[in-house]
Formats: sequence, structure tokens, C-alpha cells
Amino acid sequence: MTKSLTNSERDQLLQDLTFDQQSYLMNTLKRGKKTAFANVIAKSKGRIIPSGATDEEIGMLLDDWILDDYLDAGVVSEDVKCDCGRALRYQYIVRHVKTGEMRRFGINHFEEHTGLPATIVKEVVQGFTKIDYELDELLLKRQNGSPTYDIPEGLNLPADIEQPLSLQLPLLDRQERRLNSLIRAYREEKEALQRGSNTLEAVDIPTQKKEDLKVKEALPKEELQGSFDLFAEETQEPLPEKTSEKPKETYFVGDLSFTTQESVDGYIQQGTESALMICELLIKEGKVQDKRYSTKKPKIYYAVCTYLDSFVASGSMSVEPLGREDRIYRLKSGQSS
Repeated sequence: MTKSLTNSERDQLLQDLTFDQQSYLMNTLKRGKKTAFANVIAKSKGRIIPSGATDEEIGMLLDDWILDDYLDAGVVSEDVKCDCGRALRYQYIVRHVKTGEMRRFGINHFEEHTGLPATIVKEVVQGFTKIDYELDELLLKRQNGSPTYDIPEGLNLPADIEQPLSLQLPLLDRQERRLNSLIRAYREEKEALQRGSNTLEAVDIPTQKKEDLKVKEALPKEELQGSFDLFAEETQEPLPEKTSEKPKETYFVGDLSFTTQESVDGYIQQGTESALMICELLIKEGKVQDKRYSTKKPKIYYAVCTYLDSFVASGSMSVEPLGREDRIYRLKSGQSS
């Protein structure tokens, strides 16, 4: 487990960084806390906020309090105060999406100023602490000598991995695992191309490992079936044909109604890349029914992924699987879904 730094230790290590490095880490810290806050609120409503969700996407999905800003004054300052008048170093600014009301307070006054239940506030604080631990992990890694990464030439990296590397900052352990997965998939693709076998399986679906199979076995039976429908290599049975008697919102795994497809296309054009976020937005806006697995993942997730995979197969989009949690779909330059 990563050592937890004291405020003074953290401040000292931050001072050793360049201005650009400090700015990047502080923005990442702020974004992480916004997502952590939103995740707890979403969870209380039975929803999921994907990792990497933008402020705009969070605002689209929630109608309640969201963390609008997080300030670190460096020291306890009379210029940064709680709504109760107490001087603060760390100030949390929350905004109510529906009313636009803004409130400012320290970590100990979340419950008092938002009216959120104590259990929710406790989860929020735990989420913030986890984000602080990740900052400590990066600072300690850099102090101990940043590791080097053998990145193949031509591999396009996601922004959250490319940016710290361009600033000579280390990656978090979880980012390193993602990077290793991307490198492995890229090399497998190159090898397949050299063999003259440029199949969808080789390009877009990482080779399964024994560990992955064990995870599948541990999933609830109902969700396990959906995952096999999406990723299985065997030929699937033909999907049932739609008839005029079925309502428009009826869908099958791998098949969305035309109106739902148009909505998915719209989210992609607006810049939403997370398949999970697209599902949550479809549910939030009443375009599909809110049916979920016991893990809280929307049942429509596999249908959305299969639909978007058709654009990957045609070459107009790329996909980055984030383990079993989510899949990121990006339009290629000059393309539209």
C-alpha cells in the first residue's frame, strides 16, 4: 500500500515540480475529486459515473449536488472561508444542478451544508481520500525515480496517459496496467498484420488470459451471458427479427431500435466516448428502460457496444477496452457515425 503523505510532505514534493507539472497534478486532483463526489451521488440513485467523465457529462446525468470546484489556498486563509465563516485551506464548492445554488465549505461541513445523509458524506470523504492517495503515489514514484516505459513507435496513447508522460511524470499503477494492455494489443495487431490476418478479433478484442476467464466465472450469471454475447468468438445464433408489433424501444443484445441508434450517434458526435456513459444518458433521458444487472451495469450496455463495434469494424471508429468496466469509442479523424 502506498505511504500516505502528511500535508507538509506533500507540499514539499509538489514544490520540487515544475509549474506545468504542478498544474497538471492539481487539475487531475480536482477532476478526480469531482468524479468521486459524482460517483457517490450517482450510486445513491442507482446510476454509474464512468471513470474519466467530463464535467458536462456529470451535469447531464445528475440533477442534484455536484462538486463544482476544489480550492487549495496553501495555508489556512481568511480569503477562503466556509459558509459558516471559518477560515479554510481546502474549500469545496458545490452546485445544485437544478437550482444553480452554490455553497462553499470545508470537508467537515458537507452534511450540514448540503443536507446529504451521513452515509453519503462518509462515502464522499472516502472517495476524496483515495484521490489524495493517488497523488501521493505519483509524488513518491517521482521521488524514487520515475520508471521508464517501452512504448512502441506508432502507438496512440489516451490523453490521461500521454499527458503525464509528456511532462516527465510517472504513471499510477492502474495506468501502467492499462498501458501494458494497450502495448500488448498493439503488438498483437502488428503481428497479425505481418501474417496478413487483419481480422476484427486481432485488432479490437484483446486476447483473453486465464485471469480474465476467472473474472468471468465470478460474475453474476445474468451478466455473464451478456459478456459472452459481446466478446465470444463463436458464431452467434441469428437475432430475432423485429416485427411491427414490437414497441420501438424493444432491443436485443447486439440490436438497437433505429431511434436509439440515432441517440447513440448523437452522443458520439457530442464527444461522449464512454459506452457506459452513453447507456446512463439513454436511461436518464427516458430513451430506454432502466434495467440493470445485479452489478448495477445497464443491461443495454452490451447492445450499445455491439452497435458501436460495427463502426470499429468499418474503420470509422477505434475502441479502447477498460477491462470489463467500460469501453471507450473514439471517432477517427474526419469520420462521423
